[in-house]
Amino acid sequence: MMSKEVIITNYKNQYMIASLCDGKAVEIFFKAPDALRIGDIFIGKVKNIVENIQAAFVEIQPGIVGYYSLKTNTHHLLARPADRKLRAGDELLVQVERGSIKSKAPVLTSKIQLSGKNMVFLGNQQFIGISKKIVSMERREALKALGKALTGTEARGLIFRTDSAGCADHILEDEYRQLEVDYKNIMSIYPNRTCYSRIYTRPEDWLQYVHMVPEPGIRILTDMPEIYDMIQSQYGNLPQPPLVEFYDDPEYPLMKLKSMETQISRALSKNVWLKSGASLVIESTEALTSIDVNTSKTEIHKKDEETFLQINMEAAAEICRQLRLRNLSGIIIVDFINLSSKEDETRLMSELKRLARKDPVSLNVVDMTALGLVEMTRKRTYRPLHEQVKEAQTSE
Repeated sequence: MMSKEVIITNYKNQYMIASLCDGKAVEIFFKAPDALRIGDIFIGKVKNIVENIQAAFVEIQPGIVGYYSLKTNTHHLLARPADRKLRAGDELLVQVERGSIKSKAPVLTSKIQLSGKNMVFLGNQQFIGISKKIVSMERREALKALGKALTGTEARGLIFRTDSAGCADHILEDEYRQLEVDYKNIMSIYPNRTCYSRIYTRPEDWLQYVHMVPEPGIRILTDMPEIYDMIQSQYGNLPQPPLVEFYDDPEYPLMKLKSMETQISRALSKNVWLKSGASLVIESTEALTSIDVNTSKTEIHKKDEETFLQINMEAAAEICRQLRLRNLSGIIIVDFINLSSKEDETRLMSELKRLARKDPVSLNVVDMTALGLVEMTRKRTYRPLHEQVKEAQTSE
């Protein structure tokens, strides 16, 4: 049985959260102690409005300016209500919808969302959503009816998470009521708060950064006493809590125990070797990420189609792992070894799509072009690993 671990430690004055399967890194995330968190709510000030892109730039903390779309945000939560168009100098309530990526500013929204364990509460939105991973039509219909009963005719909405499929209705109702109370509290206090105030921050969930959930099969290991205490209090009361351990060996640090510096170094290298002797060459640009599959040291015979297919299958699995590990997003172009058989191409694409569905971040296999290049897209969430590492090194 595959072992699953999450380690939390300090790396160059930042928190490092890494998930490992059988000791091999699956995801690595770096977090500055004072970093913005997705879901945080602030009173921000409009610095300027750019009409030609229909956007405003809002300062939420001194020196931190976010992008606020005027196309998608038509209802502004002004600290001092005014019956006019938004203008520079206005103070308004905004939520961090997406963190900064590369040179792009964090994305802000006025559509307030509060996340719970089983659902997401939507303020000022009449919408009932259900996770696509809930496949039972009977349960989907029941959740839809429950959502309508809870929200009624008010400008409220909610999205049921995957865990809600096996959750009793009374538990979902209690969670909704608590989130509604939190939302009403935010709406009542923000007009009286000063600019740059952080109105709301959701409880820290360390596992969310590496897309893990607290379940009995997971071991959480940290060498930071404050993190250990926090996780114990957060997960200790669960019916089946994960195993949480404190690592205390100053002679052999946790980073060294798990060979994390070596794993980080490999995750930043453009060359990835496969067991077969083949290799991947991964290169990222502003526009896209290209991945080239090479036979390299593989012993092959002339026109050995079965070997080519096996290499491509092995490469497909490693590509999906590397995309998640490096947190690469946007357009991805893969140049597999050419296959002469259409049947083999179909098998390869089918396997790649199956593997892509395992990624907790939306990874879409689009198609294979006439030139034999495979097009993929991956949703942007956090910054890519190489940017996070670079920031950690410069902040040291």
